[in-house]
Amino acid sequence: MKKLFPTLLCMCVCTAFLSGCNGPRKNAADSIKALYELYILGNTDGIAALGMSEEDINNAKKTYDASLKETIRAKFSASGQEIEEEVLDELCAARKTALSKMQATAEVVSESSGKATVVVHTTFFDEFGLDADAFYAARETARQSSFPSLDEQQSFLMDVYTKNLIAAYQDVTPSEKTTDITVECVIQNNTWVPANMASFGSDLALAITGQN
Repeated sequence: MKKLFPTLLCMCVCTAFLSGCNGPRKNAADSIKALYELYILGNTDGIAALGMSEEDINNAKKTYDASLKETIRAKFSASGQEIEEEVLDELCAARKTALSKMQATAEVVSESSGKATVVVHTTFFDEFGLDADAFYAARETARQSSFPSLDEQQSFLMDVYTKNLIAAYQDVTPSEKTTDITVECVIQNNTWVPANMASFGSDLALAITGQN
């Protein structure tokens, strides 16, 4: 999941933001902060203030949630396991809880001729380490038990790993320091947007999960 999230985030950012906002132009930092709040914190106030309709906001959130679930489901399928819908919902909710603890500020560092450079300062958490610790702890638990078949061992391992991961997400503490990403912005539909949505989504996801 840690490697798939950057791609997932940039895809969701691309599908919703460009078509949804058509309100009064604010500064570039407001637009970037609004995107951060929508996809990282789950806060829709900023994006609504930019003119995105409630319907478009809900569609963007539904698209992201569905894509996240499919990403996690694919991860389990690649390991030969199926994840129950109830567990999947719990895992997604726990990850949202972790993300909602992040904080960020955004500032315009330069602006000229319809272009602007924004720097985002965000806290983060080590998702790579969190994911690895959850797996290795589950593997150690599995080693201390005996199983009638390899399939049952694998099923047990993935079940414990999932529980460990949910607990770890719920207990996430954001970093005390921040990491920065630089976003080049342009005006489109009377709104400041990242010039390269894919790059912005990937950079933001890597920063939030401690891989920047």
